[in-house]
Amino acid sequence: MAETTQENVLRQIVLPAFSNRTAFEMGQKICELAQSRNQKIAVEIARLTHPVFLFVDDTLPADKQNWIRRKANVAKRFEESSLAVKLDLAAGKMTLEKTFGLDEKDYLAKGGSIPVFVRQAGMVATITVSGLHDEADHQLILDALRGSWL
Repeated sequence: MAETTQENVLRQIVLPAFSNRTAFEMGQKICELAQSRNQKIAVEIARLTHPVFLFVDDTLPADKQNWIRRKANVAKRFEESSLAVKLDLAAGKMTLEKTFGLDEKDYLAKGGSIPVFVRQAGMVATITVSGLHDEADHQLILDALRGSWL
């Protein structure tokens, strides 16, 4: 994998529209790509208040949902991908807790969650993957959505 820098990381996905059907199709694409790569993942696509797509591979520990929740909280709070926030924190020698007063029980600045925006409407959802190295979680989302939504 190429080196990940602040300049080359996707911070958000911007679409003309978003629906539960869109979430389902995106989730399906992510799961299919992970399966073709023999990657064991958990994926959640959630509107800001509720999940509309959730899959957790049978081989993953029960706490994967908590990892997803914590990464998605970062994407929602900062309106940027959790990987972008991780890189920004490192570059500024900051932490979620000391700089922003965010408890790491609820927020995790690791790659794998990307906010979804609708043009002229703002942020409407998050796409979150967990189970791989955090940068690979982020990249899986990009690889699966490239060509159809990116």
